[in-house]
Amino acid sequence: MKQRIFLAPTIIFWLLLITFAALRFPQPAIPSSLDKAWSYGFQEGREVPPQLLTGAVSLSAGQSLQLDDTYNLFFSNTPEFPSEAGILSRADDVLSASGAVRVLFSHMNLLINWSGGEPQNVPAAVGFAVENRTGRTLDVYAVRGSMARSRATDGSMLFLADAAPVKPGDSEPLYYGSAVGNYVVREFYLSEERGPVNLGRVQPGERLILSEDVGPRGWAVGMYDLALVDTATGQYLVRGDCGEAEKIGLETFIAPLEVNLDFFLGEQLRSGRVLSPGQNQGLHMRGLFVPGSYPNNPLGEAASKRFTINYSSFENGAASFALAAANASEPDVFANDLLLNGFDPYTPGVTGINKGSYGAEYAIKLELTGPVALVFQGALQTGFVDTCNQINTVWLDGAVKTVSIRDPNYDKYYTEFEALREPGYGQVIGIFPAAGKHEHLLRFMLAPNSYGPVRFYLFPLGPNS
Repeated sequence: MKQRIFLAPTIIFWLLLITFAALRFPQPAIPSSLDKAWSYGFQEGREVPPQLLTGAVSLSAGQSLQLDDTYNLFFSNTPEFPSEAGILSRADDVLSASGAVRVLFSHMNLLINWSGGEPQNVPAAVGFAVENRTGRTLDVYAVRGSMARSRATDGSMLFLADAAPVKPGDSEPLYYGSAVGNYVVREFYLSEERGPVNLGRVQPGERLILSEDVGPRGWAVGMYDLALVDTATGQYLVRGDCGEAEKIGLETFIAPLEVNLDFFLGEQLRSGRVLSPGQNQGLHMRGLFVPGSYPNNPLGEAASKRFTINYSSFENGAASFALAAANASEPDVFANDLLLNGFDPYTPGVTGINKGSYGAEYAIKLELTGPVALVFQGALQTGFVDTCNQINTVWLDGAVKTVSIRDPNYDKYYTEFEALREPGYGQVIGIFPAAGKHEHLLRFMLAPNSYGPVRFYLFPLGPNS
């Protein structure tokens, strides 16, 4: 008690001194948005409510990405749910000016066996093949690559994180494929560590086949960056090396398990038949996407995109940028972040559209000053059950991270919809505490069966964070 009495005059003195200093040297007002952010404890992995993300200044609206023409992108997502065997997508001349070709396919196996008394879904082989229509012996390398299936041939599920709530009247959940899609993206990035892998040698007129055996109603997903080496010279083959008649072809396929794939593909290619997209396919999600400028996309398109973000926590408030644009109607997407010109020679008069820029890789250089938090937000599309359980993959400063944003009442989607929280939650994926200047690299690819655009937010870290 005596000690408290003794200290009281000292405390009062300091309080008066602080008050006088505040009156004489007023501090700048803190914007309410920053006030909210500073009172929020940013920690990596913590969810961020949409109220905190609203009102951020867009750093991508009206801006253009730097486009890299290294890769041609062979994209196969239509028919998404093939029920008959055949070629899913085909292009007979895929080699780029640099020689690099990216292959991305994503299909659910709904192959039907009609030979029994009652039609039933059966396991299938799903994959892609490289056709060597040159006069050279070639080694096919995967600079990066990954392939996986969501369901084994015995019907067991290999990925469970994307299971939807069971609809009333159904006996089992639907699986939307985002879990296996993100696994493929994750392994695609991790495969950089092992270096190029020789997938096989192909003689002139031969083909190289890669496939997965996938169970009924299972997803098969694969993504590869391919390069071809002329075995005679040891040099990478580029488009300019090839004569007029020399071509490299690609096709994706679905086939019964028991067939000889080489014979099956030979027969299918000779027939010239490619499976129809199907009646319920609103977009023609397949084709060869070649970098360039097009009449309907004059700002250009490419499968490799770059941008530099300059941000200071001492000068800027909350800021955001959007990647993997689904369409041009959202005002904050980059002006040239669309892939609208997939060439599909076996569906004359129809152009492929890559809604979501699947297979496109973004490299965002973050030039930051001061302490900053980086937040990821999934797509804001509504009306789809799986948007309440979004899974995405990011590469940040050499670390591959899986971001899962799941409504805590997700299982009540069909039974108690009003219990769901509002959409738009984010998740902290990086804390950068340095007070001075620092640089970071963010890389992103929208996984098959995920939604775009996604958004990244930068927040200044305040004294309470």
